[in-house]
Amino acid sequence: MIVTCKSLSRRTLPKTSEGNRTSPFTPAPKDLEETSLPDSREGRAALHCLRMANWFMKTRTWNDTIVWLNQAIKIQPEFFEAHFLFGEVHLELGQFEKAIESYRKAIQLRPSDPTPQVKLGYAYIALNDWTSAQRQYQALRQLNEVIANELFDKIVYSFNYGMFESLFTHMQEAK
Repeated sequence: MIVTCKSLSRRTLPKTSEGNRTSPFTPAPKDLEETSLPDSREGRAALHCLRMANWFMKTRTWNDTIVWLNQAIKIQPEFFEAHFLFGEVHLELGQFEKAIESYRKAIQLRPSDPTPQVKLGYAYIALNDWTSAQRQYQALRQLNEVIANELFDKIVYSFNYGMFESLFTHMQEAK
């Protein structure tokens, strides 16, 4: 059975002031053109869903973004870009546990890509999980030392800021 996204596009496209449906079919960014999908009907359908999700993400329409990403993953469960973009959505929405899950899946699909590795580190920082953030830094260092050092700087800054904020709160309470 082939799953398509045609029915979703009519239902979820926002309308312009003239009442016409706006079109997300503008040229896709280069990163969406170079996907890990096979050139098949299913691959093209999943890519279409990813493009739609990307378009809705740019308009910050999160529910529609999630619908399209779920559809892309349903069509192609091993679609790296869809899992990575899902992590981005969850990170943006403050759903850090779900972001971690999505980034881990993306890393599993493409272990040599440093981008989901660093984003996973950011999700750990957001949860104040310093041990996991440190482990992520060490794993990332094997792939790209420059990006790993940027993550390390963010860990140190966030940790120090958290400690400062905690100290400041205690001082205010002591007054």
